[in-house]
Amino acid sequence: MHSHRALIGCAVASWMSLSTTNASAEVVLDQIQFYGRTTWRKDYKSAICDFNVIDVSIAAIPYEDVYSVEAEYAGVTTPLTFNEYNHRYYAKIDTSAVPYGPHTLTFIAYDKRGEARTRQYIVHKYAPPSVWVTSPRPNRTLTGDTRIAATCVGTPPYSCTQFKARVRSQVRDEVLVGLPSSVPGRMDVLQSLSSPLQSGEVLTVRLEAMDGVGPVWYGPSIGGGLGFYDWALPRVYVERSPKLTAVQRAPGVILDFDATRVLFIDHALQIGVVDRVTQQVTWLGELRIHYDWMHKPGYGALTPSGVAMQTWYGYVFMWKDGTLDRTRRQGRLDAVNGDTLLWTRADDDEAIVHTFSTGIETSLWLDPGSASPFQADITASGDTYYSTHEEPWIRGPGEIRLGDHPGYLQRPITDGTNVAGRWWNGSVSSSYLYTPDGAEVFLGESKTGDAAGLLLHAGHAAYLKSDGAVNQVWLRTPAGDEHQLSDFATPSQFDQQELRIGHDGISDTGEVMLLNDKKRYIGRPGAAPEEISSDLGHGRWFDGDWYVAIGDTLFKVMSAEAPALHLVASPGEVRADAEEEAQHDLTLTALAPGEPLDPWTRSGDLLHMPGASLASFRDPRAATHAGPRAPDEEPSAAAACSVGQAACSGRGVALLSVALLGLSLSRRRRGQR
Repeated sequence: MHSHRALIGCAVASWMSLSTTNASAEVVLDQIQFYGRTTWRKDYKSAICDFNVIDVSIAAIPYEDVYSVEAEYAGVTTPLTFNEYNHRYYAKIDTSAVPYGPHTLTFIAYDKRGEARTRQYIVHKYAPPSVWVTSPRPNRTLTGDTRIAATCVGTPPYSCTQFKARVRSQVRDEVLVGLPSSVPGRMDVLQSLSSPLQSGEVLTVRLEAMDGVGPVWYGPSIGGGLGFYDWALPRVYVERSPKLTAVQRAPGVILDFDATRVLFIDHALQIGVVDRVTQQVTWLGELRIHYDWMHKPGYGALTPSGVAMQTWYGYVFMWKDGTLDRTRRQGRLDAVNGDTLLWTRADDDEAIVHTFSTGIETSLWLDPGSASPFQADITASGDTYYSTHEEPWIRGPGEIRLGDHPGYLQRPITDGTNVAGRWWNGSVSSSYLYTPDGAEVFLGESKTGDAAGLLLHAGHAAYLKSDGAVNQVWLRTPAGDEHQLSDFATPSQFDQQELRIGHDGISDTGEVMLLNDKKRYIGRPGAAPEEISSDLGHGRWFDGDWYVAIGDTLFKVMSAEAPALHLVASPGEVRADAEEEAQHDLTLTALAPGEPLDPWTRSGDLLHMPGASLASFRDPRAATHAGPRAPDEEPSAAAACSVGQAACSGRGVALLSVALLGLSLSRRRRGQR
């Protein structure tokens, strides 16, 4: 037989010889071949089609004696077309009106005498099972132990026959096996892990399901995907420090926050803003381009007038008053302060200052053909200090030039009073401080080329300085006094993130947030560093308090130096609420036509949902009781609660509003002392 030419977009599933058993037949049906979404099963005795078309070819030999060939599937007959090039017959059989299940596919070949020869085969009109994780949610930060709840629902008439969830972290690798449910065709995983969760764990949950017909189906998993791009998928985080109190939760990873809003990106890669008082979510848009996961995840910042967002595929997006600026900016978001931001073009040839309040953009620096990285910092008033590797000094407003030292100048930092910079010579970074009176102060050398080695705020300067073995954290006060804040055997570093490098990790009074050996500390002059939490997420000084954002949860730091947070709910109410919440069950509910999904259930939650007749799945706390229980055992987002206590209630906006008011009054009283 002639080899069939390659079909664009179709993969050959397999070959199988189906010669007739009648030795005297003039026509033989032979070599059935499926393409695309129709494939042989492993036993090569039946096939599955998980699309609305069966794309097939067959040989009828000797072709000179064949008059016609047709196929019958589920009562519908389709003629096959003869190809003169390879003497094979082809057809695309429409199965869109065929119900799911096994159906007989019959090929009929007529010879020129009118005699018919047939071959029959079972082809399953097939949709994979629907599998999903109910608890914990993607990007969730767990503050206590929890059970893993996941579900597999077969597409009728098929049922889930095997189901398991593989849970992995830095310290565990467990397989939880699903059990049949009272709901036909369904299996559930609802199990506790073998050992208590530990702070700093990052969990992935990978689902595997079989229905006895198709192959093994995966996902949608929480992290732990299928290969190289696993890091791009959402995770589940564990933080059990008693010094962190949950004060806000968002429907995705928290990117930034201020007094009234939280900026986040959800597991479907959609950007949103939560109003911290009303809890209303405003969705800004989706920032995903398919097949482009190799870039690092994006980052963003709130400004008084809107939102700036850097995508991982090389574009800068801006929203003013909730409206997307349609200007196409291919480049990198470099610095943000207030309503002023600075971005550079993709080739780093130009740096542009953008003012949110007016929408005006001004070219700050232009050097066509430059290969030098551009880095800058912006003061609250909008003044910009910047550097490149092509010059030895820091440039500032009015052609200010600060410093002239050997090596590459890294990102300059300014708090509006002082300016600081680091020069990297290939082995050490030398840090210098420039005061308003024009003095240059040598801060020290550190054994790292990382530009994020300086912090400035309120006249204080924190910097990394080597003790001869590892980097330690030091502080210089506005009066010029210097203090060593860390004395660890392993190198310390600052807790920094994009756009606010040099600012988040230092308080009004010179407390410094630092990281060492997978833990987060607060360093203070004259005292040993105070351990706060694991190093997950990002810590920030804001509005008179320390905060840590991990996954979807914003925590307030309740350190030994801070007054206790008074909860709105009494301990008895908290325990009762936790017990009440634990009674809510994992359930399967059908949505009415046009009814939207639960707002916490984005499109990425559900996979393989074949047709409107199948059920959709909502948050278990919003559903009727059916099936196994899936308690949400971590604190609720609606009210602040200590991580060391039982889970808090989801009593809603009222409690959160009162709690925030209490925080505000507490800060005001401290300010009056």
